[in-house]
Amino acid sequence: MIETPTTAPTSFRAGDSAAWKTALPEYDAADGWSLIYRMILPFGAAAEFSATAGTGGDYAVSLSATATSTWQAGAGTLLSRVERGSGPGLERVTLGQQAVTILPNLATASSFDGRSIAAKGLADARTALAQYMAKGQAHVAEYHISDRVMKFRTTQDILDLIAYYEREVAKERATAALMQGTAPGRVYTRF
Repeated sequence: MIETPTTAPTSFRAGDSAAWKTALPEYDAADGWSLIYRMILPFGAAAEFSATAGTGGDYAVSLSATATSTWQAGAGTLLSRVERGSGPGLERVTLGQQAVTILPNLATASSFDGRSIAAKGLADARTALAQYMAKGQAHVAEYHISDRVMKFRTTQDILDLIAYYEREVAKERATAALMQGTAPGRVYTRF
């Protein structure tokens, strides 16, 4: 049996269900409080949903796959608040906000690039080096035409960028291996 987490996730997969619970004894539903979450997304409308009240200030959140299916992938913010009453007598307390990542809905995606930013950067830097060398520009760092000055990256600048991204990708792979319970093995990078 899977135990329900006691904190909101830091990432959501669009189109997947999500559930968590939280204890707020100081904002007990028996005293008229309601726990409300607002997901502010990078694109599209914000989504708002209420937690189901239990006893003694316990609340449970359960989002269906349908509820998250329209969430756009990207960085978002999850805001939590409690409210009691309505109209001019409304009491509202913001409990917190946290950065969250909305992952793409892979069940409906027509394409997907699952590489990390570092892995994409490494591939782009290697491509830039190959194109730079293929165009015969490796020896040109700067030139002047009339009053304009054009500067290009040197080959070493691009190699330094490649080395940086190789280290970042190696760190990601080592972290992923540790999270999966396997040894990361030896990690080699160029400097």
